[in-house]
Amino acid sequence: MFWLLIAVLLSGSTAVSGQSAIKAYVTTHTLPVVSVDPQQTQWDDLKAIGDAIGESRIVMLGEQDHGDATAFLAKSRLIRYLHETKGFTVLAFESDFFGLNLGWDQLAKQPDSIRSFIKKNIFPIWTFCDGCQFLFEEYIPARFQTDKPLQISGFDNQMILGYSVQQLRFQIDSLAIRLQLPITNEESYRSRFLPMIDSLWKSYGSASQAIEWHAELDRYLQRLKKETALQLDSSDVWRQLINNLIAENETFDLFKQNKRREGFNRRDYQMARNLEWLARVKYPKEKIIVWAANGHIVPWGTVNADGLRTMGSVFMDDPRNRDSTFVIGFTSYQGKMGRLGQSVESIPKPRKNSFETWIPDSLLYSFTPMRPFRKQYPNFKEFFFLKGLGHMGFNQNWSSVYDGIFFIRYMEACKR
Repeated sequence: MFWLLIAVLLSGSTAVSGQSAIKAYVTTHTLPVVSVDPQQTQWDDLKAIGDAIGESRIVMLGEQDHGDATAFLAKSRLIRYLHETKGFTVLAFESDFFGLNLGWDQLAKQPDSIRSFIKKNIFPIWTFCDGCQFLFEEYIPARFQTDKPLQISGFDNQMILGYSVQQLRFQIDSLAIRLQLPITNEESYRSRFLPMIDSLWKSYGSASQAIEWHAELDRYLQRLKKETALQLDSSDVWRQLINNLIAENETFDLFKQNKRREGFNRRDYQMARNLEWLARVKYPKEKIIVWAANGHIVPWGTVNADGLRTMGSVFMDDPRNRDSTFVIGFTSYQGKMGRLGQSVESIPKPRKNSFETWIPDSLLYSFTPMRPFRKQYPNFKEFFFLKGLGHMGFNQNWSSVYDGIFFIRYMEACKR
């Protein structure tokens, strides 16, 4: 449904005919990548990606869809390369902020406990996909047996996974009691508010009943926010977590009102704020890898997107973030697509004269750095097709969107 929304928002784009500087650049500057196997540790083919990233402190790795097993393998190999050769020490997922921060920090980092925790607190579209098994089952647990572990984190305000289900309500209650918040003195705090936290993702009857329910919860959360602000520093994780609860409640309220674009924007805004909190507060001196969909990391703001405000857009509003971040979008030529639990379908062929058709047929995988092109052609505004969001081709000035594009000739869909 996310990609359907994107398609509608971008459907007004107009094509530019004829050959262009971008095609000539892609055909001459695309670099081969030998393998996407994360156990392949000869890094010569990835050095060009490392050079393009340079001293960037944050690297965002996208994916066309959440069922792209080949892309997950490629990302796993890139993560290993960045961790072992470029000094990246944090891997942040588009998954549960509460579980992957408070829960992860409290976890005893033994191989079996790490495997179990990851399975329960990162979305199963990844943890149960064959393309992620080396990363989750072998690599991350093994790094905690060394002096250079790879820390896991999360920035999604959808706090519905294992640790959150078990602990969120109880830890909020514990915080409120410890701080002696006035809200705890009211009977409705325990009889009404706390159960509502556990019910946030459930259905609430009619649309009007749902709107009323979310409005009531918002009033409680706003009170909680106000009362904790009097005692906790603005950088405190609990202040951030309460903001996540407010955003989560508002997001689902908007979706239930069928305001899908506004719902996506609300979620992405909070994910950007969470990522900023990770970069500025929790891990101010660490290098961070971001794992998310192409559609969340694109930093184009509202340009050509009819009001769509992605995580990347919000995050890059701050020049400090823009200057320290390198964004890699993923695309593919053909193959199979389908998330776990969904039907597997053939990927549509790329449009004629699109980015994917400019890649030499001999390359199974490749990387095209886009920053040098922007430097060479600072006023370039031409549109061209790229499967940069989902597996459909969209017509945009993609050279201004991604800092680099990773190409996969044949995509395999996830298998459980």
